[in-house]
Amino acid sequence: MTESRFKNYLSLVIAAVCFGTIPVFAFYLTDLGVPSLQQAFFRILFTVFFLFIGLGITFAFRNILIRREHLIQFVIYGLIAIAMSIIVYVTAIAIGTPVVIAVSLTYLYPAITLLLGRVFLQESLTPIRLIAVPLSIIGAIVVSLPITPYIAAVPIAGIILALSNAVFAACYMILGRKWGSFEGYRPTITTFWGFFFAMLWTGPLMLILSLFITDPRVSGFQLFLPPHTWLLLVGFALISTAIPYTLTNVGVEGIDAAAASIILLLDPISSVIFGVIFLSQPVASLQAIGAALILLATALIAIEPRLQQRRKSQNALE
Repeated sequence: MTESRFKNYLSLVIAAVCFGTIPVFAFYLTDLGVPSLQQAFFRILFTVFFLFIGLGITFAFRNILIRREHLIQFVIYGLIAIAMSIIVYVTAIAIGTPVVIAVSLTYLYPAITLLLGRVFLQESLTPIRLIAVPLSIIGAIVVSLPITPYIAAVPIAGIILALSNAVFAACYMILGRKWGSFEGYRPTITTFWGFFFAMLWTGPLMLILSLFITDPRVSGFQLFLPPHTWLLLVGFALISTAIPYTLTNVGVEGIDAAAASIILLLDPISSVIFGVIFLSQPVASLQAIGAALILLATALIAIEPRLQQRRKSQNALE
């Protein structure tokens, strides 16, 4: 494995670990009375701030601008790949969708990424990926099952929203690669402009959702929060958002979107670990089986380039 490719893999693994902290931050913020939509808003707002500071330190201002012909692309990227992805999951839970169903349907995004990658990026449907995708999805679902001991009635709207979240998550992988790295933008610049336009979209989206959802745990807005609550919101944006979203774009620079999406399914494993450490949640033996399936799928993706190179060498000798 080349040094560059190792960097791509390592970036995705770290991103998955960081994504695993989302339930911990969300749990504590909800427990402190911060509405879910407000959590989403400040995640995006503070992420824009952190990325802007990082870009200002690293690059000259003129070097972080996007070209005019790509403006509409990044506006769309911010809406469907970031703002909608962050908000629809919250909305699905708010209208009564059981968490296990919402999580399981969201983890279908590697399969969607595989299909979209084939259509829009001409990525290969290799035998290994066709094996790794279902393995990783089954593993992620199994890891997530102990989140709730029962499955309540599932509203149709909740199923639609959860499936939409899987599509939006796949769009982040596909569009980040197609409109970011393929166009020569650095990962931090792609992530910054995506979140900048997501920030502009979030206000109107929150206003629309507040007209339909009156649950104070979801809608509402509080500015006068205790210092430790603000600190949690800042950590939520930095650790669970700015860092992993940027590292995801670093990963898809050199790895196909479909393969990257499978590696990111290490996320539920890290969620379980953080749940044990910070929330004292028990671990079921079933979760170990799910984790093993995810790790197996990740290992298959990691060795795929070597197997392809060996096959090419054998064909050349023949």
